[in-house]
Parts: sequence; C-alpha cells; structure tokens
Amino acid sequence: MKRTYSYAAAAALIVAGIIKMTLQASAQATLIIPSCLGESVTVPLEGGGVSPMHCWGCYALLLGVLTAGALLLNDLRHSRLRTRSVLS
Repeated sequence: MKRTYSYAAAAALIVAGIIKMTLQASAQATLIIPSCLGESVTVPLEGGGVSPMHCWGCYALLLGVLTAGALLLNDLRHSRLRTRSVLS
C-alpha cells in the first residue's frame, strides 16, 4: 500500500470519527413515542446505563490518530537513516 493511501485512510478515519461524535453529541437524549390518543410518551435513553456520547466515532478517531502517528514516526525514522547514511 502506498504511503499516500495510508495517510488518506488515517485522515478519513479521523474525519469520520469527528463527524460521528458530533452527530452523536447533538442527537436527542429522549425518545418520543406518539400514542393512539394524540399524546406522546417520553422515554429517556440514558436509562440503560449507556451514555449517548459513546459511539464508534471515538474508536475511529483514536485509530486514525494512532495510525497517522505511527506513519509519521516511521517516516521520521527513515529520513534520519537516510541522513545518517549520507553523512557516514
């Protein structure tokens, strides 16, 4: 896989993670169920013990940042080896 594609995949994971976390944070925290008589019943979604802020976006962002960091460190190591071999 080319380095450019690896960086693009890491950037895509970061962007997708941020978008998903933003959408999840702005989502409604209650479920409104309409009844037969024209009224509605409101059910809070946090009752199950799962926070509405937690989603797969956190993991996508973390994976993207770790991948980009590993790629940058690898590039830095290779550039130092090239510099060192030229100077030797």
